[in-house]
Amino acid sequence: MKSRSLVVTVVLAALLAAPAMLLAQRATRIQLGSILPANSIWDRSLKEMAVEWRDETDGRVQLRVQSGAFRDEAALARRLRRGRPQAAVFGLPGDIHEAFSVLNIPFFFESDEEVMHVVEALTPTFERILADEGMVLLNWGHAGWAHFFTESRVENLDDLRRTKVFTAAGDDRMLQWYKENGFDPQPLAVTDVLLGLNTGLIDAHPSPPYVALLFQWFDQTPFMLDVPLAPVLGITVMAERTWDRIDPGDRQVLLASAKRLEEQLLLDVAVQERESIEEMKRRGLNVVEIDDAGKAAFRAVAAEMTASWRGDLIPADVYDMAVEARDAFRAGR
Repeated sequence: MKSRSLVVTVVLAALLAAPAMLLAQRATRIQLGSILPANSIWDRSLKEMAVEWRDETDGRVQLRVQSGAFRDEAALARRLRRGRPQAAVFGLPGDIHEAFSVLNIPFFFESDEEVMHVVEALTPTFERILADEGMVLLNWGHAGWAHFFTESRVENLDDLRRTKVFTAAGDDRMLQWYKENGFDPQPLAVTDVLLGLNTGLIDAHPSPPYVALLFQWFDQTPFMLDVPLAPVLGITVMAERTWDRIDPGDRQVLLASAKRLEEQLLLDVAVQERESIEEMKRRGLNVVEIDDAGKAAFRAVAAEMTASWRGDLIPADVYDMAVEARDAFRAGR
């Protein structure tokens, strides 16, 4: 009887412990949404990171990458706030908060090294902004430098004003800024750019070379102005409520993996950009080269036009921090 009672006790204890054990072993499953196309350099890199997360946490964190699952990033931001997906990549973080627009000021930066110096200096500020939005910053992503691609040859800003230029839909203040400076902007979702080009709604767009090649936009805009406009910097974020469910030790593993992805992308995208330009040139792209005086004129006029971004399109304190960090980098060279 005593032996039978002991067995019953052990079995009951095991049954009572089972739900707790199952709960401890249950994986945190995370969906990551983006408008990035499948099989792009970013999609492949994110999927490699997903494998790292699974392997390095022994399956406790499982990431499912859903590239191309969303039409535009404004919708993605709304869905993220509602809890599905639980993580996202934003190529235009300004859809989350206007402060990120400081990284997209035309002709504000001169090199990747300068860009990343400013990003590092401003990251604590961006992390606080994201925390207020209920998000955690995992890493930065680099899509290359935007250049103007046009249907007809463009050599200066007056030529550019005569084009019908793409601008991201949903940003009314940016639309107004373009108009106030004499441009003819046409707001579209990124996924509608090819349609806009094919129908003549737009005939110019600022894009990184890899993006122009990947989406075949350059077929309709075979002229590329060889004046880097601005870096296209994205972010990977996770909803804070999902992040809080992950063990603190595993969080450090995830951040380390995300940082490795950030560093590798910075190297890979630079190579991809050069290769993309060469491939498009083989297929008919005309690179419009501007001399140093012409580039200086572009930057001078752009600096005058974008001065109004401070306090309007970009919070004044964030704008000032970016200028201070950039100028400090230049002084230390």
